[in-house]
Amino acid sequence: MEKAAIYCRLSKEDEDKINQGDESASIQNQKLLLVNYAIGHELAVYGIYSDDDYSGLDSDRPDFKRMIKDAKNGCFNTIICKTQSRFTRDMELVEKYIHGLFPLIGVRFIGVVDNVDTDVKGNKKTRQINGLINEWYCEDLSENIRSVYKAKMEKGQFLGAYAPYGYMKDPKDKYKLIIDEEAAQVVRKIFTYFLQGYGNKQICYKLSEEKIPTPTVYKKNQGLNYENRLKDNTYGSRYGIWAVTTLRQILTNRMYIGDMVQGKQKKISYKSKKVVTIPQADWITVENCHEPIIDKEVFELVQKLIKTRRYARTKEGEISLLAGKVKCLTCGSTLTKINGENKYKYLNCQLYRRSNKQQCSPHSISYYKLIEILEERIKNIIKDHLSRNPLEESLFIENEDKKTMFKKKNELYKHQEKAENLKNVLSNLYIDKSSGLISESEYIDLKKRINDTLIETSRQIQKYKLELEELDSTDRTQSRKADLIRNYADFAKLDHELVNEFVEYIEVGEKDSENNQEVIIHWRF
Repeated sequence: MEKAAIYCRLSKEDEDKINQGDESASIQNQKLLLVNYAIGHELAVYGIYSDDDYSGLDSDRPDFKRMIKDAKNGCFNTIICKTQSRFTRDMELVEKYIHGLFPLIGVRFIGVVDNVDTDVKGNKKTRQINGLINEWYCEDLSENIRSVYKAKMEKGQFLGAYAPYGYMKDPKDKYKLIIDEEAAQVVRKIFTYFLQGYGNKQICYKLSEEKIPTPTVYKKNQGLNYENRLKDNTYGSRYGIWAVTTLRQILTNRMYIGDMVQGKQKKISYKSKKVVTIPQADWITVENCHEPIIDKEVFELVQKLIKTRRYARTKEGEISLLAGKVKCLTCGSTLTKINGENKYKYLNCQLYRRSNKQQCSPHSISYYKLIEILEERIKNIIKDHLSRNPLEESLFIENEDKKTMFKKKNELYKHQEKAENLKNVLSNLYIDKSSGLISESEYIDLKKRINDTLIETSRQIQKYKLELEELDSTDRTQSRKADLIRNYADFAKLDHELVNEFVEYIEVGEKDSENNQEVIIHWRF
């Protein structure tokens, strides 16, 4: 009696079909169908090979590979599948095995439902047509799935297998993220350390010293079957040591301000597992999808610091409070620190030093003197603010702003209404011309005048919109300034966090003949 191998396969897409009522596609029913076929055709079943949750395009299916190996070893001479598509949906694999290898090693292939049989002459064209249809099906299915996924992403639904560190999937809605407070506290700590002047390596050391699990270890501790394919084999991941790349990903991830960012990678083809990185401009970002862990202003400040920061700390471990913030008033270059005699440190124009003193001039200033100037000016701002009657002042400003805003909103609504009326007039004008109520020349003249008025009205609308945005921005800035002063009213000494909150950048001028030097501080409010 001839020996036969039975092969069954089920993919995720097939499971979805089963849920819709196609029970015949299940693994169990495939086995039953094929065993009965073998018995009915007097074939001895050598073994049953089964791949559950594998695509028909995947050539790395474990039982598929085991079956091919046994076929090469002569363990059986027939392979039975429910259909050719259960064996493979890839035309290349059809040619490689069904039309290539199997005839060479004397293995017959049978597809029970679609009447595929390599022993039947003239059946080859049918098999090839089936192969093409199966491949087209996969291509169409892939495009449909991509379209569905893209639509879900554009709605702000989370599609990842695992939530970003600091979040978890909502048990009531798997497409929504909620805060995982234990991990979120670590995210906040990372941002705080960065604002305090610690570099990425130093933050990694601190987190490791504090025995805080890395995101990979944390997720595994939560019982998730999570593997970071890029880092699981590294020393850091195995021993729970934080990596600089992990820190950088956390510090630049907009997910932490409530924005849903997806579509960063895609497969190069429906037939390949290889993925490529998508340019950032093409990522799918939907704002305000979930509760933020990090305040938006704090996040934006960190992004600025990442771009400008050089060395946050000196070799002695002292925090460099002004790293990347001091500019030359003449050429705009960064003023960098150089060590003088004993304990004195100076800031010099980088262009002047790098050009071997050929361009610009030193703009030299004592680092400690600049710190004193900055500290004094911040204290003066706080003192000046607190010396006023905050209630009277805020009420006065609020009332004045409300009056101005009310007037501008009124003007905006008037112009918007005017624009709508003009558009209606234009529409009716064409009807009047078509009806013969006005001549062609009158139509052209009136249309030009109405269009000119409409253009001017549109300009006014844009102007009032910008002015209202500016008022709103000014209001937020004043509110932020008041909050900062409340938070730092009693500060004793400047620290990195305070400087970052108050200062955008500082410009230093060259000394004049009397040794006077201009220092301009650009505040963040």
